[in-house]
Amino acid sequence: MRASLLALSLATTALAPTLADAAVVYTQPAAALNSGFNPGGACCDGTGVWFNPLSGYAETRGYLFPASLFEDGKFFLFGDTSSGSAEARVYTQGFFSRGNGVIYASAGNLNPARFGVGESIGAGTGYQNPGAGFTDLGPSYGNWAPGRGFLGLTIRDPSGASSSDTFYGFADITVNKDYSITLNAFAYENVRGQAITTAFAAPVPEPSSGWLFGTGLIGVAALLRRGRVQAA
Repeated sequence: MRASLLALSLATTALAPTLADAAVVYTQPAAALNSGFNPGGACCDGTGVWFNPLSGYAETRGYLFPASLFEDGKFFLFGDTSSGSAEARVYTQGFFSRGNGVIYASAGNLNPARFGVGESIGAGTGYQNPGAGFTDLGPSYGNWAPGRGFLGLTIRDPSGASSSDTFYGFADITVNKDYSITLNAFAYENVRGQAITTAFAAPVPEPSSGWLFGTGLIGVAALLRRGRVQAA
C-alpha cells in the first residue's frame, strides 16, 4: 500500500509543470490608467502613465517624475499640450543605445507602428533602431487614429551584454478622441529574441505545480479511505 502511494506521489510530481515554464509575462493593472494631459511636454513635467514590463510597475503620475527615471524597460505615455493642442506621445525612459525602444512603422516613417490583435512582434517586425525615431502617435505628427491598438516594444535585458540582448513585448493602449492615452495592459516574452503575439486578454495559465500536487493529495486520500473500507 505504501509503495503504491509513493509511486502515485512521484508520478504526480513528475507531471507537474513549473511556473518558470511560462514565457509570456503579462500585466493587467487593476484599472486602466489614463495619461491625462501634460502641459510641460514631458521635458519638465512627469504627468502621464509610467510602466515597466520587466517589473510589472505601472502608475499614473502628476507633475513629478518617478524617483527611478532611467531604467531598462521603463516607458512613459502622455498627452502633450505644450504646443496648445493635444498630441499623444510615448517616451522610452531607458538607455536608447542599449536596446530599449518602440518598433517604428518603417525606415521612412519613424513613428511607432500600430499593431492589431493576433499579430507577431519579433526580430523581423517593422523598423527597429532604438532611439532613432519620433515619439508621436498623433494627431498632428503621428500615424495613429483614436482607438485601441498595440505598441511594439523592444526591451533591454539588464543581464545582457549588448543591445541585441532584448526582449520583445507590447503595450495594449487606447488613443482617446482627445488624444490622451489609456494603458490597458502590457506584456513581454522573457526569452531573448523570441517573438510575442498581441492579445487583449492574459493567456490562460497552465495548471500550477501546487494545483497538481493538491490533486495528487486528493487521490492519495481516496486510496487511504478505500484501504480502510477494505480492511474493515
